[in-house]
Amino acid sequence: MAITLDSMTRIAMMNQNSGFSAATGASRATDAFALATKRVEQKLDATNVQLSAFGQINSGFANVQSASKDLSDPKKTGTATDVEKAVQAFAAAYNNAANAVSTAINGTGKEGGALANDIHARFAANDLKNIVANDGNTADLKKIGISVNKDGTMSVDTKALQSAMQANPNAVKDTLSRIGQQAEQISTKDMAKTGSVGRAVNTLSSRAKDLEAQAAEQQRLASASQMAVQQQSARFGNASDSIAAYLQMFSL
Repeated sequence: MAITLDSMTRIAMMNQNSGFSAATGASRATDAFALATKRVEQKLDATNVQLSAFGQINSGFANVQSASKDLSDPKKTGTATDVEKAVQAFAAAYNNAANAVSTAINGTGKEGGALANDIHARFAANDLKNIVANDGNTADLKKIGISVNKDGTMSVDTKALQSAMQANPNAVKDTLSRIGQQAEQISTKDMAKTGSVGRAVNTLSSRAKDLEAQAAEQQRLASASQMAVQQQSARFGNASDSIAAYLQMFSL
């Protein structure tokens, strides 16, 4: 049964008519609303934790998107120094995103993360992994000094990258451009409204707003219920006093 102001006021007044005091009736009504509010707030807290985790993932994907553009931009990879800078920036962005996803799913201790059972987070993790972990990309990256570690992060061998640039700079730039375009497409897709990350963020944001509204309404009803019970109690008490006075007047 839904907890409403009318239902709780009636229950409180029934309690009072059965011998409970006004304070007891008001207290029970308030306690019922407090319990309902607590449940809503618990759901809100859990939702905000999930939303925060997806916020970290979204931020990581946004950085990957930005860094990946530099890999495919000739102006950002004009010289060997430019290439090294762009590669290092991309690896850092990729690793931050990978760590954010891993923490959200696996946690940092014995317990799983906030998104351990979230399918959207796992889709995002797989999409991120596919940027560098498919057979073709892994092999091509390794040729230019970029390797994928067991934990899914990237490592850059600066000397190997420099040697590759000296031997065949065009091949290096072509590989980076292709990887950069793929990374940009994947990160953009996942952050879109229909993407794994974007959809989850929108859904959780909407849920959080609804729960905030529910919590505020429960608190309002709790206050209104307490006031209504007190007012009803006062009227009940006044009526009882009048009847007692009437009976005493006529010695009844």
